[in-house]
Amino acid sequence: MSKRGEDEAVRALRDALRDGKLEYVVVKGEKNAGRYTGYQYRRFDITKRTLP
Repeated sequence: MSKRGEDEAVRALRDALRDGKLEYVVVKGEKNAGRYTGYQYRRFDITKRTLP
């Protein structure tokens, strides 16, 4: 992001991470045949800098 000149966004993300106000989640729709069948939600602890 820094290389693309998105400095304001980088600052906002760093501030939110420092203040404990940033969550990293992945939300995916379940496989379906054209209708809603639910979703998967996973939260990651980015303070550990690892993925589960």
